[in-house]
Amino acid sequence: MRNPLLILMFVSSFVLHPSSFALAGHTRPAYLDGCQSMDGRYVVTAEPIKEKVGKKETIKWKYHWKDTKTKETHSGWLTGPRGLGHFDVTYGHLFMPPGGETFALWLTASWAECDVPQPKGGQAKYSEELARHPAFGSRLTIYKKTGEIVKKYDMRDILKPNEWVYVNWVQGNMYWLMEYPEVMKGGEPPRCGWRYYRISPDYSTLEFVVGPNSDAVHKIKSEPIEVQKYRRTVRVDLTTGAFLDPTAKITDVNKIPIRPFRDELIKRGDAKGFQASLDPLRVTGKFIAAEFK
Repeated sequence: MRNPLLILMFVSSFVLHPSSFALAGHTRPAYLDGCQSMDGRYVVTAEPIKEKVGKKETIKWKYHWKDTKTKETHSGWLTGPRGLGHFDVTYGHLFMPPGGETFALWLTASWAECDVPQPKGGQAKYSEELARHPAFGSRLTIYKKTGEIVKKYDMRDILKPNEWVYVNWVQGNMYWLMEYPEVMKGGEPPRCGWRYYRISPDYSTLEFVVGPNSDAVHKIKSEPIEVQKYRRTVRVDLTTGAFLDPTAKITDVNKIPIRPFRDELIKRGDAKGFQASLDPLRVTGKFIAAEFK
């Protein structure tokens, strides 16, 4: 008898990784990865749906939530992720905290969907108008399983005015977080976003660091040393959306944010065809070369 979870993982890999996107320059392969709860009961995946508006074809993302025990299912639309192309790329991660009543969508190094052109230039200079630009929106969104939004954070809800100096962009990639050094030594993670956060084993606590990323380092050399050395750790409860004290001692090992994957580091450009698992903290992904002929 076939394992239904394995079937679901295979279907997810098929819809999330079409071969039509480009791989060049700064842009890594696009993706929006699904997740399962720590006990394996609840699963959430995302499906790209093509829409044609006039002569332009865009992608909207639909989530599929499932209770593998009762077979209850829900589907609905996600806010924020873009397409699967070089200039319209998405790097997205879905998280399923315990209980399955909510799930979270985390966007790392890509723009948010919007109907207006992204900001010009290559580095942010803070202004209220810039911070409200929709391309900087929808960084972290927490949904009920039925699709209602519990909490949504744009970048302006997370970044302080002095932290916008670290925001920079190249083509479809928009950087605003520091890389964790331990996942950048000797290679890079197969998923672009894995360099920018930690997640707890139960997928309930997200951690990231605001400060100069590798691209920003070169653009702030003329800034005072305290700007160049700036670091601020942020932790968020992915069930309620509440900000947590990043210095507080956590006694439950399943709620301590750790490296978000078990896979080996790779050389830049070698992520083509990579399929993440639904539980990347315990199960490694795999490469599906057949889909990228």
